[in-house]
Amino acid sequence: MQNLKLQLSDRISQADPRLSPADRRIADYLLRTFPAGLLENVSTIAKAVDLNISTVSRFFPKIGYESIKGAHADVRRSMDFLMDPPLMRAPEGVRSVKDDHALLQRILHLELQNVQTTFRDLVIADVRKVMRLLADDQRSVYLFGTRKHFALCYYTFIQLTGVRENVFLASTENLYVADLLTRVRPKDILWLFDFRRYPRLSGKVAEYCKQAGAQMILFTDSLMAPQVPLADVTFIVATRGVSAFDSYTAGTALINALLAEYVRLAADSLQARYAIQEKLLRHFDIFVPHRSPGDGRRSAVRQRMTRGNATPARPASGGMR
Repeated sequence: MQNLKLQLSDRISQADPRLSPADRRIADYLLRTFPAGLLENVSTIAKAVDLNISTVSRFFPKIGYESIKGAHADVRRSMDFLMDPPLMRAPEGVRSVKDDHALLQRILHLELQNVQTTFRDLVIADVRKVMRLLADDQRSVYLFGTRKHFALCYYTFIQLTGVRENVFLASTENLYVADLLTRVRPKDILWLFDFRRYPRLSGKVAEYCKQAGAQMILFTDSLMAPQVPLADVTFIVATRGVSAFDSYTAGTALINALLAEYVRLAADSLQARYAIQEKLLRHFDIFVPHRSPGDGRRSAVRQRMTRGNATPARPASGGMR
């Protein structure tokens, strides 16, 4: 399903030559307050933008709806899609894919589309705000995501903890997450990964951290997601999948982009940290030693030469001479 805000924006753009100044005021209000504004009735919108009810009523046919009821129906369908169980999400088109090659091509197309959509909707001011938050080493960063979202959460933790101090991965078990969140201080950072069907525990973590004065970075899949009102920075990740499974490829790409920008800005201060980290990796023998392609062959030759040059054993006493 297409992003509803993008769909609304497209409708308004296509109708722009026909819109009056009053219509543009309504359009600006609906986009600015999305999705809540699009759920309001005509009289509430009219009062908010200081226009007549009749002017608001005439606006919706201009952007392709029969009436405001059509806009309300679009919102309801989008909300149903976000909350539906996985087996109800599989697009009908997947069942008609003729073979594995066609399916793989379809997946590739959707993955590229997800990444393009996610990066197209990025707001550079939001990226810069995240960089300012992460650059403040007095702030601790708490990462949280449940179920499949934990994969993005853990990936971010592994990468970020390699270049920054005070990064914590919150457990998804109620007891342990409660223990960890007792440390949250005002101005710390909660980096939350919350995608449909929006687990309740994510909401409880977000509510507590905001009450504690933390800043919140949110990765989610819709502006209608329940934690959007609490977030200080929201990144909308396109997650369309071919089957019942959503895709988080675009989320991983966005994480990589943010971390790359952080490393670019903090490159000078990271050199000493990288040096210590490499020394520790060698000390604990973490990785397989690096060998050039010919090392194995040379080692085998040396072993054969050593065996060939060995001194023959002296015959036992009484044996043949």
